[in-house]
Amino acid sequence: MELSVGDKVRFLNDVGGGKVVKILEKNMVLVQDADEFEYPYPKSELVLVEKAIIETKSPFPENLHFEPKKNVVSPKTTHNVQPELKNDSVTEILFAFLRKKSDDFDGFEAYLINDSNFYMFYHVVLRGDNGFTKLDAEMLEPNTKIAICELSREQINSSKEVIVQAIFYDHPYDTLRQMLERKIKIVPLKFFQEHVFIDSDFFSEKAYVFELLLEKPGLGESIKSEKDFENNLLLKEEHEEDASQKFKARKKPETVEVDLHINQLVDSVIGMSNADILKIQLDLFHKTITEAIMNKAGKVILIHGIGNGTLKAAIRESLTKQYKLQFEDASFKEYGFGATEVVL
Repeated sequence: MELSVGDKVRFLNDVGGGKVVKILEKNMVLVQDADEFEYPYPKSELVLVEKAIIETKSPFPENLHFEPKKNVVSPKTTHNVQPELKNDSVTEILFAFLRKKSDDFDGFEAYLINDSNFYMFYHVVLRGDNGFTKLDAEMLEPNTKIAICELSREQINSSKEVIVQAIFYDHPYDTLRQMLERKIKIVPLKFFQEHVFIDSDFFSEKAYVFELLLEKPGLGESIKSEKDFENNLLLKEEHEEDASQKFKARKKPETVEVDLHINQLVDSVIGMSNADILKIQLDLFHKTITEAIMNKAGKVILIHGIGNGTLKAAIRESLTKQYKLQFEDASFKEYGFGATEVVL
């Protein structure tokens, strides 16, 4: 079941429901219930009640606009009237994503690479839940790469595929080549896996690279058609999978232990109010529980101490109302009266 931010859902195995406020990894979403509590929930345990109303004029919110980049950068030369041509007859067209993260942007920069002696008219489109959005359309010189646009994390999560179309012309040997059209399926989870980003001859940093076309005379595995491209992607995915890991022993449920004593979390409490201290402790509590649920841990030990009981009470109220998890006093032998054990 495909869920989006804003969808109204009800719980399959529990009373009540809420609204999806965030899409998480591992088929989890963050649901806000009627009491405005937010907690992670598996998609498989939710029933869609009402889809969020989305503007049909664009598959993305207005504040997530595209800024095409027209600064052409060549690996070999820049600002030449006559492009530098290769001495070989290899034609290779690639599409690549570079990870970009800063204080004001979290996402990817998309590039089109023309490693050939052809000039190329290109048209790049992004398909989302509600239709198509043009990313860029321009002419690309031989042996040149161009930055197409920047795509935020939210745009990647809400996209289905990138479609690249290209027409080739003005080859120095008057070679004719048919139009190219390739569809790159967007799998959001893969964009945040380090192993898919590799070294290449076109970037100084690692990139997630898709080979759209490869023609080398005499090379039987050249990518010349859409079918070749799809087969190449399937082979690439098969090679990424380690067959030795298909049948491995099931991991024993992990026990997560976190110490919430404030002196373990900050260097000094000077100038901090009791409310400030409690917020820091509860933020770590929520982070620990969420990660433990997503990583399928067996249980969580929350060491909160005795004190005046405020932290313990806040934790147990949240476990009951927000997370709906079972808990009990942790082992007295190991923790005394100052810890709670949560069963996931």
